[in-house]
Amino acid sequence: MIETINKFWGIEPEHVHGDEFTGYEEHYELLDTFTKEVYDKDPQGTIDQVFNIYRKVGLIPIVYFTEQGLVNAIREYGKKKYNSVHNDIIGLGNNSGQTINRFVFTNMMTAEPKGRGSNSLRDRFENDNKLRRAIRICFEFRDGNRLVYPTAVRRSLELVTGENIQNFKSQNARAIVEHLCPVMWGRVYDYSAGYGGRLLGITSSNMRYQYIGVDPNTETVERLNYLNSIIDNTGTIVQSVSEEYQPEDIDCAFSSPPYFNLEKYSDEETQCMVRYQTLDDWFDGYVEPTVSNIFRGLNREGLFATNIADYKTPKEEFAVCDRWIGLAEKVGFKYQGMIKMMLNTRPGVGNDKLAGREKYEGVYVFKKI
Repeated sequence: MIETINKFWGIEPEHVHGDEFTGYEEHYELLDTFTKEVYDKDPQGTIDQVFNIYRKVGLIPIVYFTEQGLVNAIREYGKKKYNSVHNDIIGLGNNSGQTINRFVFTNMMTAEPKGRGSNSLRDRFENDNKLRRAIRICFEFRDGNRLVYPTAVRRSLELVTGENIQNFKSQNARAIVEHLCPVMWGRVYDYSAGYGGRLLGITSSNMRYQYIGVDPNTETVERLNYLNSIIDNTGTIVQSVSEEYQPEDIDCAFSSPPYFNLEKYSDEETQCMVRYQTLDDWFDGYVEPTVSNIFRGLNREGLFATNIADYKTPKEEFAVCDRWIGLAEKVGFKYQGMIKMMLNTRPGVGNDKLAGREKYEGVYVFKKI
């Protein structure tokens, strides 16, 4: 599998600088010279010089691993501190583990957000105008040193042209499940396993959870099994759809399910966007049978949680939260409340309107009674 991953990213032997690398290591000394003062004296010339370095190396600016490096990173990840749930809130800072999943799940680069077509990190990096804009953002909205190191450029690319395919933060998953299911060796069902964030976070817990993850996407399941083998988790990855898969003897169910038409992951017939053409179809065909299967498989007084939000596409608004709560109660669950996962705001003009306001995503919690 590691050879397939390396081929996708375009990694050559000359790029490898240790078990964890970006491929830009030999250019770090030069990148250090591009300070805010240098940029202010010659903005366009400085952007051009940085741009040429990134075009010369040609690697998308993320962190890469050898297979041994991946093993080491997962081991070290499990030792890191994280913010737990406190007063039904998870604070900022639970970012550990993102580099691991970003590297392994290359198909995050081919998923399409909000019907915008191809707008992945790779697409933005390969677009000269967007890469130059990202470099400009590094200089104009960031402070300190290492302004145009790969991590900084990657973050700026995510700000260019808006929407990104997001992976669930593994440390948030760990915190949520530990809060909902304080049971040693508890069986935790992830009904939309996705790009491995919950797999990594939940299996790293000292509670020694048994993770059961379901996902319909063939490529995603291959990567989940690969990550699962490195983690050495005793749980199971199942290629199926949650509206048909019946879990058994589970202590907790938690996921961040695919919104009706927000993101396109593949053209496979099992994908929500392909299967369901209207929001009513999605609730009837996906949400209700998924929630019903969870209710039947959940142990008495077990908890079921879902990370959902009302959302917009360029053409339409979709209100899903209240409807999801009502449907879960119809199935037999009792709504317990919401956990807030706090979010950062983006730098730039226009964020004054957010001053003094919370920005968060909600995790809605239900109990089987």
